[in-house]
Amino acid sequence: MRRFGRFTATLLLLAASSAASASAAQAQLGPQATQADEGRANKGNWTLANRFSTTALRAITYTQAVQPRFLGKTDSMYYNWKDRNGNRFMLFVPSPTGGTKRLLFDPAKLAEQLTLLSKKPYDATNLPFQSITFLKSHKAFRFTVDTVRYEWTLATETLKSNGRVVRNAPPPVDEEINTQGGGGGQGGGGARGEFRNYNKDSSAFVFARMHNLFIVEKATNDTVQISTDGAMDYSFGYRDTTENARQLAALAGGGQQTDGDQDDTDDASNRDQRIRPNVTWSPDGKSFAFVRRDQRKVKDLFLVNVLAQPRPVLIHYKYTMPGEEDVTRSELWTFRRGEKAVKQINVAKWKDQSLMNVHWPVNGDKVRVVRRDRPQRAVDFIEVDVTTGAIKTLLADAIEGAALEPKNIAYLKQGGDFLWWSQKTGWGMYYVYGFDGGEKRPLTTGQWNANSIVTIDSTTQQVWVSGQGREAGEQLYQTHLYRVNGDGSGFTLLDAGNAHHASTLGENGTPSFVSPTKRYIYDSFSRMDLPFKSVLRDGVTGRILSTLEEMDLSKLKELGFKNAETFSVKAADGITELYGNMWKPFDFDSTKKYPIITYVYPGPQTEGTTTGFSVRGPLMQLAQLGFIVIEVGHRGGSPLRSLAYHRYGYGNMRDYALADKKYAIEQLGARHKFIDLDKVGIFGHSGGGFMTAAAMLLPPYNDFFKVGWSESGNHDNNIYNQNWSEWNHGVKVIAKADSAAGAVRAGGTGAARRGGPGANAAANAREVVQDSTNADKIKFDIRVPTNDELAGNLKGNLALATGDLDNNVHPGGTVRLANALIKANKRFDFFIYPGEPHGYRGTGPYNQRMLMEYFAEHLLGDYYRGNGEIK
Repeated sequence: MRRFGRFTATLLLLAASSAASASAAQAQLGPQATQADEGRANKGNWTLANRFSTTALRAITYTQAVQPRFLGKTDSMYYNWKDRNGNRFMLFVPSPTGGTKRLLFDPAKLAEQLTLLSKKPYDATNLPFQSITFLKSHKAFRFTVDTVRYEWTLATETLKSNGRVVRNAPPPVDEEINTQGGGGGQGGGGARGEFRNYNKDSSAFVFARMHNLFIVEKATNDTVQISTDGAMDYSFGYRDTTENARQLAALAGGGQQTDGDQDDTDDASNRDQRIRPNVTWSPDGKSFAFVRRDQRKVKDLFLVNVLAQPRPVLIHYKYTMPGEEDVTRSELWTFRRGEKAVKQINVAKWKDQSLMNVHWPVNGDKVRVVRRDRPQRAVDFIEVDVTTGAIKTLLADAIEGAALEPKNIAYLKQGGDFLWWSQKTGWGMYYVYGFDGGEKRPLTTGQWNANSIVTIDSTTQQVWVSGQGREAGEQLYQTHLYRVNGDGSGFTLLDAGNAHHASTLGENGTPSFVSPTKRYIYDSFSRMDLPFKSVLRDGVTGRILSTLEEMDLSKLKELGFKNAETFSVKAADGITELYGNMWKPFDFDSTKKYPIITYVYPGPQTEGTTTGFSVRGPLMQLAQLGFIVIEVGHRGGSPLRSLAYHRYGYGNMRDYALADKKYAIEQLGARHKFIDLDKVGIFGHSGGGFMTAAAMLLPPYNDFFKVGWSESGNHDNNIYNQNWSEWNHGVKVIAKADSAAGAVRAGGTGAARRGGPGANAAANAREVVQDSTNADKIKFDIRVPTNDELAGNLKGNLALATGDLDNNVHPGGTVRLANALIKANKRFDFFIYPGEPHGYRGTGPYNQRMLMEYFAEHLLGDYYRGNGEIK
């Protein structure tokens, strides 16, 4: 379930009660809606709101932060930057005194030559490409325009055409490509369409075809098949050219989430059956490992593309649901050059375990892997001898009443100590372990979150770590960069300043960049009330050496744009600090009272509250109608705080965040007289849609929240993704015998079939400890409370929306809630977006407009829509 970033849609079909009369809605608002003498705003400012539409903002919201692209292993870098003067590429060469910045190339000269070669006009201030690829010589770079590859030589300032891009061709050997492919012993990656997965010295490569693996030794160019049992849903890799694959590929850009491996469906019409397998080569290039997933028993889920021509098309995909017996199963397979075939190594410990972080620490003799149990409360880090199959456990981590979230292993040097991330103290910290296991010392300590390893200097064994919540007096989610010695000494803050030091937004925004030689740091920092600034810092002291760029807000300010206001409140426990942002109308009048609307997303993988600077167009635009719009955190949201905070909602996925949201709004209402607590709205997408509906249905929140707009909600998590639901709600491990007895006791009652509260047959079954000996004797039990159960409690105005091709949160979740509301004889609004997946990729302004009109009608009494025309 992904956090909602845009409010977009194609076509809305009103499916339930859209014809509710204006007079009936006016009656619901009560007399306050028309009593202007009480100072209430009762008409939306559509002129101001339209000025800040997504379309209007797109052209004048420029680059926010510098994203450095280093030239080889040097500290020099280039970046693309757009502001009111146009789009340009800059070259920056750092120095202890600040460095020099200049244009990478003359855009006028390039535009002129590109026009001559392509016979199409191009403007120097708005060139038709935003990314380039340098040659390894750094004397020229290439870019693509309209499927033609061009090459610009820096010294002579000349452009030439290299002809049309050849689809699925391997990347040119002279190009400097940052890939995690066959080099360096890492798996995955590779250029799009490249089917070869090379070992480190390129003496051999592997590819997959029709579910099986093949190896090619470059010395002889012989192609040898090294697997024979590959099959559909138990594959080493294949290219799916079916119509179903094409349909799924078309949805992928809209938030596709399915179980298991993603086959190469980026070009279902490609006739070359060879694809790149996701094998991980050893550093010495002698062995590789592969995690093979068995989905042969996993059930299909279905969608119908009603817009397909000439007739609707059925789409199917593998999808496991919580508690199901038949789920994706993972196996470890390895191959050593010189052997005839791949072989499976038995690393099973827990039923339905998952495997991750496969890597070879030194050579091709021993491979390491993290295995995690299905409830995701126990992990082992193991080493496997690929010759004998012997397993050595290097460390084990476990937890109760929460779920583990292991991060990738990092080594201080090859064959040296490794770093393991754990929340065993209640805070996410890194620990130093000896190469053969055994904890030596903490690398980081304290009550803050050490979030990621940015880089490691294997010579000095210094580590650069990003983290949150360590700096006193700052908002707890602001990211900083630190350097620490491998023995835990010398801990140093490298980007001081009360701001979010990350160049991208989100819970795991990209932290400051450390240059290849570690001499410099490229830092972009901001807050919601502080626009982005990108600077160069000294890599040792963190001192600012020069300013690179500042985000250009000039055109936004010309329209009247103002930054959002930040605030903090207490959670419902009266102790825990929560952080939020507030948008006011730009024509704000402190003598008026404004309805308040909150955007929500429950998490727990993210909190739905922006830390760094963002225009947040949809929220800002909604405020211009005459609303106070906020986003605010809640316990059980962000993973960037303590384990207790993050996992507050474990076992209570539906309800846990609502008390904090209500109390936060009440505190703001007490603090600001301009907030009308009699008119409170709520909206969100995906998990936010789920939370919105719960707020409108669950007492006492259904009295507090008057209007809700719920998009693509996972209203019934029992039919949502198995991994996500079990990870975040929790699952019981019970004996099958107890489960069978429970089913007899339950007697197959209607309540059990409906899945009401506590209705699962094994609710009272005892939990057992699973191990390698009892896999056939246990099962996994979970039952997540649903919004459907609460349908009879609806009091306010609720709109449900979903895309009919949502293969992340299946539309069945929304349809089930609609069905329950109909059976409860409740009035509500129901919108279906034809042809839309989870992300609503289509006509964006349409959905935003429907949302705005809905809140205007029911919170302002402004019946803007008198007919079918959108003004």
